[in-house]
Formats: sequence, structure tokens, C-alpha cells
Amino acid sequence: MITPHNVCEKAIKLSTADQSEAFCIDAKMRNIYVENGEIKLITDNSWLGLGVKSIIDNRIGYYSATVKDEEDIKNVVKNSTKIAKISPKDPKFKSLPHPRSVSGSVQDVYDEELVNIEVEEIRERISTLINSAQTNDVRVMTGLLRLIKFNFTVMNSLGVDFSHRGTIVYLHFTAKRGKGEGVVKRFSTKLNQIDFQDAGEELREKTLSASEAEAFRGKEELEVIVEPMELQGLLNVITTASNGEYINRKMSPWIGKLGERVATEALTVIDDGRISGGLRSALADDEGVPTTRKFIIEKGILKSYLFDSYNAGIFGTESTGNGFRRGITSVEESHVRPVNCTASNVIILPGNKSFDTLIEEIDKGVLIRKFAYPQVDPISGNFGLEIRNAVLIKDGSLDRPIKHALLTGNMYMALTKITGIGDKLYNVENFRLPYMRFMGLQLVGM
Repeated sequence: MITPHNVCEKAIKLSTADQSEAFCIDAKMRNIYVENGEIKLITDNSWLGLGVKSIIDNRIGYYSATVKDEEDIKNVVKNSTKIAKISPKDPKFKSLPHPRSVSGSVQDVYDEELVNIEVEEIRERISTLINSAQTNDVRVMTGLLRLIKFNFTVMNSLGVDFSHRGTIVYLHFTAKRGKGEGVVKRFSTKLNQIDFQDAGEELREKTLSASEAEAFRGKEELEVIVEPMELQGLLNVITTASNGEYINRKMSPWIGKLGERVATEALTVIDDGRISGGLRSALADDEGVPTTRKFIIEKGILKSYLFDSYNAGIFGTESTGNGFRRGITSVEESHVRPVNCTASNVIILPGNKSFDTLIEEIDKGVLIRKFAYPQVDPISGNFGLEIRNAVLIKDGSLDRPIKHALLTGNMYMALTKITGIGDKLYNVENFRLPYMRFMGLQLVGM
């Protein structure tokens, strides 16, 4: 039987490079697609993928392919070696990771129910979502439920040998009423943690709100509350600014700012590679380096940067266990790409304010429910985001839904102007984060 471990073992033995690394992943993925309120297609894919990195005299080669036998493994190793021989020298490369002791345990990252579930039960759960969403002229337009199980091994010629298995559940549905559109997403490692009834009800409510939204006119500086699903895209600036690659490339605004204030005292951000049920939780990262729990920001003070082994070598430190190949909503092509320096699981510590309190404390503001695309310039922090669904706040109460407006500001500045943090955390991709409230942002009619 061919397994990721014996594939990696064979690849390392075949390599003649100075140093070599093999990453092999065995994965199965089921996608269930919904159109116009009905399940239209179910696809099942599986693959065994191998990626090999070869280092010869500081020349680095990487090659990948799906494999089914020893001949395929030989071909990957051969091509990786060939690429290394003709590549330019990389003077910044120090070494592949040396083996470190990996111990402990990680909970709720593999779901037996997901692995063994029957198609009919999946249909029933999706029908529950659709039925709870489709009322008051709301129609479910598109939907995707993705179920993934995988196991991988990473091994190198210096002695690293690490294996891990996991599961991923990703849900994304849209609905419409008139010109209003609602979107709901869910992220988990276990199927029973997805409440399909609740997801459908949220989709219906957001669609109704969007359908009743009116165009916003004028320009105002308001206090702003952002829903977790949209906030995650904005807070990606934190993981970018603390990313060791951006630090080394002199592209981060937080270069040389360890120990300095970068946010209000209310904000604490943790990168935790071992949190229970985390989408990137494992005892080691995708290089086989033990994962860690560390403060990126503690009470507004920048505490640490994130490093994979390559960028740690450039910086003159050790990897923090932040080298990953796997995506959040899919592990497709994990073997195709070398390791990237990125966050594991990001936790924004909750505050002490309920959702209602966040609203009640505002005289004049806005609740952002949906952006067209929540993207911020990671270098400057500037943004101008189109609002698809929001609700004005007046005298501590939700007033009227709006659309056709821009929210403008600077996210690094906004981190220093947080006026409230919710007391409940929500899972959005690899983030666990609350509602947050900011001052000093502008709402501009389009």
C-alpha cells in the first residue's frame, strides 16, 4: 500500500542533493453544488501528491506531481534535482529545518463522521439550510458544501519526519430577494459543528436586510461596527505586517517595532498552531517544525513576528512553526507549492461588550454586514471598500439598511482607534474573532 510516509521515505532515499525535503499528501474531497435551491452536482476527487525540494550548492529546485508508483516518485526527484542544478544560487538560504522534538496533542482536527457520512444525510442537512432560508420571497441561488479528509507527511534529509491527518468543512451559500443578496459562510473541522438551520436563518435575514437597503448619500465620519465575516479580511493586515517574509523584504510597516504600541490596549492577537478545532492546527507545520502559541499583539503592544524556516534564517532566528502549504478551504495543490510563511490560527481575544451593547453605545454610526470584497492594501493599510449591505445606527438603535456607499480609512490607524470589542468569537477561515467597533472611518455615498 502506497502512503504519504513511504512515498516521502522513498523520495529522500532517491535524492542525491546536498539537502532534500519531501511533502506528500493523500486527500479526498467531496463538493456538493446547489443552484436555484436544488442540489445539482456532487463531485468526488482524490489524489496523492508529492512535492520535492532539492538543494545543491545553495541552488534550490522544486518539482511536484501526483504519484501512483515508484516510477512517478523517481520522476519527481529527478526533475527537482535537475531544476536545482540550473537554478541561480540563493545566498539567503541557510538550511532546511533540523529535527526538533514534537510532542503533545491537538484536539478536534479529524472528524470520523465526515469521513463516513452517506450522501443522503448530506442532502438532508443542505435541505434544512435551504428550507430555513427560502421564505418571504428569498431564494437560495448558489451553494457549496465542501468536505475534505487528508493526511500528509513531510520529511527531509536532516531527519525531520512528521505526519498529520485532518478534515475540513467549508460552506458558502448565497440568496436573493429582488436586487438584494445575502451571503453566509461556515468553516470547521467537524461536520456536527455546522448548524445548518442557523446558517439558513442567517442567510434569510441578511438577504431581507439587503433587499430593503437604500442608497446612502453624503459623506460622514462615523463610529463603525464590522461583522466578523467581513472583519477577517480587514484584520489580515495584522498577519501581513507581522509576517517574517514582509519584514525581511522591508515591506512591513512594523519593521523594528517589537515592543512598541501598534493598537489600542484592548486588542490582543494570538497565533496558535495547536488550538482545538483549528483549521491549521497540528503538532508541527508543513515543514515539520513544532507549532507554537505566541502573542502577535498583547494589549496593543507588538510582541512577535511569524517565521517559516527560510525567513527565520534570513532574520537570524528560529522558525516559529509558521510554514504552510495547506489552504483554509481546500488542500488542493498543497504539494504543488513550496512552503509559505503565514499565520496558523489567529485568535482575537474577546472583549466585554455584547453585540447589543456595542450598538447601544453609539449615537451615530453604521453596522457593516457585507462588503463587495474586504481587501486592504497590506503595505499602506489604506482601503476604500464598497458596501453591499449595512445598517445605520442612530441613538443606540439600528435604523435603516443602506448600500451603494464606500467605507474609507486606514486599517493600521483603525487599530489604534478601537472603541469596543464583542464578547463572543466566531470562526471565519483560520480566524476566531468578535465584532469590533472603530471610530474615525468615513462613510461616503457613491
